[in-house]
Amino acid sequence: MTRTINIISGILIASLLFTNCSSDKKKNRNIPVESITEIDSILSPITENFEIQGNQESVIKGKKGTSIYIPANAFQFTDGTEPKETITIKIKECFSLTDMISENLHTVSGDKILETNGMVYLNAEADGKKLSIKQGKAIAIGFPKNGLDKEMDLFYEFKLNDSVKTWIPDYKFFETKSTTETVVEIDSLDLIGEDIGYEIEYPIEMTEDLYDYGYWISLRTATFDEIKLLNREETVVDFIENPKNIDSVNAHLFYKNNWRADFDFYINKKGEIYNLRPNKDIGITYNKQALKIARELFESLPPFDIENYERDIRNDWDYSLGIMSSRSINWKRFKQKFRNQYSDYTNQAIQKIDQNTLQYYMFSATEMGWINCDRFWDIEDSEKTDFIVKTNNPTETKIQIIFKDIKSIMTGTYENGVLVFKNIPKGKEIKVIGISYSNGKPTLAVGESFTDSKDFELTNFQEFTLDQLEIELNKLN
Repeated sequence: MTRTINIISGILIASLLFTNCSSDKKKNRNIPVESITEIDSILSPITENFEIQGNQESVIKGKKGTSIYIPANAFQFTDGTEPKETITIKIKECFSLTDMISENLHTVSGDKILETNGMVYLNAEADGKKLSIKQGKAIAIGFPKNGLDKEMDLFYEFKLNDSVKTWIPDYKFFETKSTTETVVEIDSLDLIGEDIGYEIEYPIEMTEDLYDYGYWISLRTATFDEIKLLNREETVVDFIENPKNIDSVNAHLFYKNNWRADFDFYINKKGEIYNLRPNKDIGITYNKQALKIARELFESLPPFDIENYERDIRNDWDYSLGIMSSRSINWKRFKQKFRNQYSDYTNQAIQKIDQNTLQYYMFSATEMGWINCDRFWDIEDSEKTDFIVKTNNPTETKIQIIFKDIKSIMTGTYENGVLVFKNIPKGKEIKVIGISYSNGKPTLAVGESFTDSKDFELTNFQEFTLDQLEIELNKLN
């Protein structure tokens, strides 16, 4: 099923940010904000410039703690030539929610919410021309942990079009090079190589150990799309296609030999399968071992919940069910192998940057631009909802929510007169922050809620100071 993802596409705060702020406002941040330009000029993180020589290794440290190791001869121009001139490295560090809102950043990857430990913008130029990292090379980035003790990943910004951006894990970023030449929905960035309909060039050798092997249903009676298994909230199709429930060794045999096994059978009054017989209607000659494996799988299935099924299950009716092989990339193993190819750069960075590298999240980066130190919020099993915010002048108001549980910020999209936050977990405590531009002077409103609340309305917009805005943005985190 294709899902459409809505990411910041409404009123972007960046479109209202310019420059020029009085020195009085910089000294006294308790003066009410007169224009949205003041948010950018005072709260936006500074861009630091560093000059290095391309033929020498370098270590750069940002004012907020980011450390970057650059090996010698790491950059090239678009034509593949190496720079001979001095290279200018530009860094912008965003670690607070104030930094992120001033840079119009969010913490969403496709339709998944991210917990962030910080974002860094990285750019390299020589002689006024943009540079990229040479193929096969990497630079090492150390993000300060700042007391966080969770496993984090590296993400790159990916622009889907002029107004929509998302974040892609470094080990999956190679997929975007294929999607840029193909018209796809945003959610198809969560890809499995065999099923996307076009060729992907993988950055590592795809050996068999990088896959998980399972089954998909080759034949079934329509009843099995509806009837649940006893004491389970899943159908037999869900059960069999879940790799956790099957023997991966047997599934691998099915894949390697391109086997298929289909059976007809009866279902007794207890919901149990019996009298299994190979299906003859399709005209396939089945492998004996494949039939044996499939028979043992079907006989081990939990019974069907026939008492809570709205239709009758006939005991003399032929029901059909069959399996074929499937495989999918094991992204955990893929990530490890992908990152191992750049481990030398990380090891060099550990020696060069700081002996106390346990205080950093260390990654090897092969892309420039915005780079995140994030992790997926582990809420896959949570019930989801759309959180809706009502407010006066919604088309002239930017609404954002900040989660209490994690450091994460999302921006709503305007739909049918309200602002909507799609597909977020129920029951989470949030702070709702709105900045309105309706009268030419920004006003601020703050509310607290839970994500499963209905008919939430954000009211009482008032003038605000820069200090008040910063406090509200960072209070929960």
